[in-house]
Amino acid sequence: MRVVRPRCTRQRREKQCRMHIALVIKDLVGGGAERSVINLAAGLVGRGHTVDIVLFRRVIDYAIPEGVRVSVVEHGSDHSSSAEILTPPNRNGLPSEPSAWVRAASALNWHLSCLPSRRSLRNALAVASYITREGPDCILPNLRQATLASFLACRFLPEHPPLVPIVRGFVGYQGFRRKCRDRHMAATAAHFVAVSRGVAHNLAATLAVPDADITTIYNPVVTADLPVKIAAPPNHPWLSSDTATPVVLAAGRLSEQKDFPTLIKAFARIAGRRTCRLIILGEGQKRKHLEDLILGLGLGDRVSLPGWVENPFAFMARASLFVLSSRFEGLPGVLVQALACGCPSVSTDCPAGPNEILQGGRLGPLVPVGDHVALAKAMEQVLDRPPDRRVLQERGAEFSVENAVDAYEDLIPKVIGSD
Repeated sequence: MRVVRPRCTRQRREKQCRMHIALVIKDLVGGGAERSVINLAAGLVGRGHTVDIVLFRRVIDYAIPEGVRVSVVEHGSDHSSSAEILTPPNRNGLPSEPSAWVRAASALNWHLSCLPSRRSLRNALAVASYITREGPDCILPNLRQATLASFLACRFLPEHPPLVPIVRGFVGYQGFRRKCRDRHMAATAAHFVAVSRGVAHNLAATLAVPDADITTIYNPVVTADLPVKIAAPPNHPWLSSDTATPVVLAAGRLSEQKDFPTLIKAFARIAGRRTCRLIILGEGQKRKHLEDLILGLGLGDRVSLPGWVENPFAFMARASLFVLSSRFEGLPGVLVQALACGCPSVSTDCPAGPNEILQGGRLGPLVPVGDHVALAKAMEQVLDRPPDRRVLQERGAEFSVENAVDAYEDLIPKVIGSD
């Protein structure tokens, strides 16, 4: 297992071969993994590589970078971006050779519990169609659904490009079926990218992937236009220049994973002792539950849920404190974003990522998952004695797009055998 620390030099970049890279992901709904895919695609295209983003659903919350091509499995919908749209893959066309089905079935060891759903099969056939038509040099699937479809697609083809899954979270087994599938997929992958050392260790332990087949590359979080995004005015009255009330900020999908109820309860404890406000950016299925909790605690005028925003950096640069309350992560991009903006931060010590990002608590307190009392104490501690923002910004800068692209340019040629 190795962590890539690339050498960022013009000479090295100029010597890199030009590659055709496919990033496969379910959709581009607002989220950290999706933003990372967009940033990585933009960085690779900026270096002269051809990059395709293959989507299963035509849901796109982010602007598609100039020069990045998009292939969408879903048919019959308009696409609002100016990106080049590839011919939609044929998701209904079946492989004509019986041997293709034999390869796919043997990849799952003929075990009935491993049979894919109809949706997974359709997506796999579409990815196989894309691979046959476009001929990418390497496939980088992101998240479980895209990884499964890409794995099956490669098994349908007699020859296929190297499959390098980007593992963004902990691998956990929920029954024999998932364990069986994951082990078969691990055997097909040419290499793995883990977004943090914690994820890499978990991958090696649960799927028995050799350390030599895992490379840790941090997500491309900090972009070159960060100063412009910071300077933009946030669309929220609590962060205007004439408002002195401290604002605590959080961001992420309104889901069980992010555990915003613990944050709201922690905020309620400190709100009874000091004047402050809480903004939680994001959207999700737990909105109604959170709204009811906020009203039940009498915080209706002090907690705001404005929804998903395109530019969270403008909020982070003006907030007094950023809090990550997650139960689990892989490498939480929002925490990196907050540091890059110089925003003091507190996080749960969840697996995995926060401990690495905050350097074991040196850059911000780490508290037990689900402990709202400990979280409230840590929040007050940072509000009373905030750290040097320049130190936080220097740490955040280490998670730049440039560094991530350098690392992928080092890795991919070795995987495809052109280095």
